[in-house]
Amino acid sequence: MPTLQIIATRPLTGKTALAAGLARGLAAKAAVNLVRAGEPADSAAASADAVTFAGFLFANSPGQPVASRSIKAGAENEVTLIELDASAEPPAELPALLVVRGAMSAEDAALGKGLGDRLLGTIATNLLESQTEAVARDLTNAGLRPLALIPEDRALAAPCVAELQEILEASLLYEGENGLLEIVEDVLVGPVFADPAQPHFQRFDSKAVLAPFRKADLHLAAIETQAACLIITGGGQPSPYVIDRAQGENTTVLLTEEDTPATIAALSDVWLTSRFRGESKVEAIFNRLSGRLDFSSLLKKLDFSS
Repeated sequence: MPTLQIIATRPLTGKTALAAGLARGLAAKAAVNLVRAGEPADSAAASADAVTFAGFLFANSPGQPVASRSIKAGAENEVTLIELDASAEPPAELPALLVVRGAMSAEDAALGKGLGDRLLGTIATNLLESQTEAVARDLTNAGLRPLALIPEDRALAAPCVAELQEILEASLLYEGENGLLEIVEDVLVGPVFADPAQPHFQRFDSKAVLAPFRKADLHLAAIETQAACLIITGGGQPSPYVIDRAQGENTTVLLTEEDTPATIAALSDVWLTSRFRGESKVEAIFNRLSGRLDFSSLLKKLDFSS
């Protein structure tokens, strides 16, 4: 069974996104098993990723982390992708894909060199346009065999509504048609007066809107402009008409006890810690990979035979 382990020297490099994107691309040519290695009791990140993988229709996945030693071989016409914890020791017998975020570090170079011929190649993620040429040169000079260079992407970095709810410990008043996995690229604070709100909100697509519980006019403007999420601040219940208006619309409505300034402060780090979730992020990484990576060539490198 062709197997590829996806590894990195540190967290938040984009391993999970690349595992999903690779599985999505390879699924057109082969049956794919998508596995998150790790110990459920020791890694909340591994458990979250495993649940995410299990929700994809294009790959088989057990839905929980699997210890590397417990991964069983599948059929010859299947491909297995295994995402390892950051800094985990790669199994000695398996080929590996190294993921680096931005410029290559000394640790990246050492890990790649230590893999020797088992290193299938390297994918660099979250690159600024000005970095691309230098990163490609450094990876090549270090013998890390660059396969693809992925620029930074707002959609991939964005949190989903569920993550905003979790970090705010907010109550769910209504789950919109797009669900809790809808991504949020911008957070907007409602203006003092309602008149300029709707034109301002319309300028942004994937947005969360913050507004105090007494400002029903701003709540309605957020719903009318298809906000991914309306976060009502201050702890008070909004007008019943707001929830009634939200019925059947895309906007999820959350209620937090904190006032608006405290809510903004609580959300300040979520873009740095957001995990990979949702179909929209799968499509984003797949589209990024499709123009940069030959999936058929990757299968050949894995000695896949259909």
